[in-house]
Amino acid sequence: MGNKLDSEVAIEVLRAVKRPQSVSELVASLRRRNEAVIQALSEMDERGLVERRVERGGGRGRPRVVVSSTALGEEYLDAYNRLSHIALKATPPGLRRAVADAEYASRLKARGLDPFQLFLELNEYVRSAKGAG
Repeated sequence: MGNKLDSEVAIEVLRAVKRPQSVSELVASLRRRNEAVIQALSEMDERGLVERRVERGGGRGRPRVVVSSTALGEEYLDAYNRLSHIALKATPPGLRRAVADAEYASRLKARGLDPFQLFLELNEYVRSAKGAG
């Protein structure tokens, strides 16, 4: 699994191959670049989301490659459909705070400190202070 899978393309492919289709039919129905669809199919096949099989016709020419969804691909699509309707409850100030916290943690790591370990030490200090007060 060398490449990053474009989840938008993956979802479009999984929706399209609920009914098995040839690669050329898939490219035409998705209205995407041939290379983008082929790359996504390779990644999805490697991850077990789709399967490709070669169908040899009786005539000449290239055999058809038919793509269909696997059980894992169907689960992936179901999970996406379930989760895509959940609104994030983050606010702009909350997101800015999260970015600032991440930057602070990066600075601590750059100094050779473990942010999680420091958090645990601070937590223990606060507990001790509450118990003494």
